[in-house]
Amino acid sequence: AMRRLAACLVMLTCADAFQTSRMIPWKLSSSLAVCRSSRRCMHKGFSGWSMQAAALDPDIFSKKSEVLASLADIDDPVRGESIVSTSAVKNLEVDASGRVQFTVQLSAPDLQGIVKKACEEALSCLPWVSDVKITVMSLPPSDSLREASRSQAMGLKGVKHVILCASCKGGVGKSTTAVNLAYSMHKLGFRTGILDVDIYGPSLPTMVKPEKPFDPRRDIVGNEIMPVDGYGVKLMSMGFINPVDSFVMRGSRVTPLVQQLVSTTAWGDLDYLIIDMPPGTGDIQLTLSQMETLRIDAAVIVTTPQRLSFVDVVKGIEMFDKVGIPSVAVVENMAYFQNNALQDQIQVFADKYSLPREAVSELEQMLGAKQFVFGQGHKQRLLDMWGIQNSVSIPLFPDLAKQSDSGLPFVLAYPETEVSKAYTALAESVASEVEKLKSCRDSLPLVEYDSASKHFVINGLQRISAVEMRRLCRSPANDPNNVRDNVEPVDFIPLGRYAISIQWNDGHQSLMPYRSFVTS
Repeated sequence: AMRRLAACLVMLTCADAFQTSRMIPWKLSSSLAVCRSSRRCMHKGFSGWSMQAAALDPDIFSKKSEVLASLADIDDPVRGESIVSTSAVKNLEVDASGRVQFTVQLSAPDLQGIVKKACEEALSCLPWVSDVKITVMSLPPSDSLREASRSQAMGLKGVKHVILCASCKGGVGKSTTAVNLAYSMHKLGFRTGILDVDIYGPSLPTMVKPEKPFDPRRDIVGNEIMPVDGYGVKLMSMGFINPVDSFVMRGSRVTPLVQQLVSTTAWGDLDYLIIDMPPGTGDIQLTLSQMETLRIDAAVIVTTPQRLSFVDVVKGIEMFDKVGIPSVAVVENMAYFQNNALQDQIQVFADKYSLPREAVSELEQMLGAKQFVFGQGHKQRLLDMWGIQNSVSIPLFPDLAKQSDSGLPFVLAYPETEVSKAYTALAESVASEVEKLKSCRDSLPLVEYDSASKHFVINGLQRISAVEMRRLCRSPANDPNNVRDNVEPVDFIPLGRYAISIQWNDGHQSLMPYRSFVTS
């Protein structure tokens, strides 16, 4: 009710302003008026408003006020406050034909399009509106704020790098990847830990049997939780703390639980903390990506060949991009099936039926060929869309699934197999990418835009036209072959230390990794 009242006051104030403008030689600035929230209008009145001699269309001004009044009941999902009262509605434009255009700046990504859909539904009630164009943006927490607050979380004080192992689709093998990645990094000489943040269905207790079970009397010291040790790697999961009971709770209760698990576990000195994420892009994902006490260095994306997996993985990568977390590698599980076990039986079969050598050779090729049970997959498409340079394909391997249930990681049980070598290559790639990101932190490219020539200028030397920059965008929503000649950036900001986010004048938003356009 208060929001409606505030919105009505905006409309009444605007009406009074038009009456006043007819009696005095100056007019109110519409751009300033519509950018003020209803709450500020109530308190400030006209005391802080600028006056100018330009003419103002009363009908347009009134329609802008109706738009703001219609949006007053829509909340920022994280802050829980109206997008109007918090001045989240930016660059509102209305023309005489009924076209409405504006930007909503939220404190977290609108991944499901809930806010945008709510805005469209609210404006559909206005009879004069003919077309609506809404751009939803979000700004990630600043690196300086994360660094300053991270020092207050004593459990993370000795952790150098944090890697997420994630996917939006359940059952694609995130936990298998996280465990074998962590132990591969441990074999390379890194001090490593694994954190399982899937509160509802923790996998780590099944996949790794610790040397000593978690004992609350021994492993909870003051306000800190001591991780358990499994084959030289530090482990923590709600499945260790409470292995019996199931967790039935709402998301609002899970969020503080995850925060406590992350910040109060006494990890000690670690080179890498691998976080095994639950599926989806919900509360836990946003909580970790925006925790000021946790700096996430990179994400490893896990997928399978099916299109269903690809569609959801795209959402996960977009979420990480929007909050400034670089995706540095793609793992495609169940990529193919190769029945090597039959190779030993082929010769026995050939001897029994006296097959010629040519037939034996052909039989070996047929039975030893890779069978793409779920199709060729979309791994290369993911690499091309986001400029990810590292990828690993893991086959359907019966021993891998069997070993994951034994409590001993596969890379420790079968270190000489091709699958273990693939995980080692993944670990080396992740470590290399993190070092590259680290080396770039003190030498970020200086990106400017020359509006006169319509060119981006990088480090004062390299120049890229706005059209060419837009064509480099790998977003699924962008068609590089259909870029308008008049496309220009409205705004661009750095995301983390590896990319910039560009807002274009046609409403599209691009995330551009520096390596996709910086040549020197």
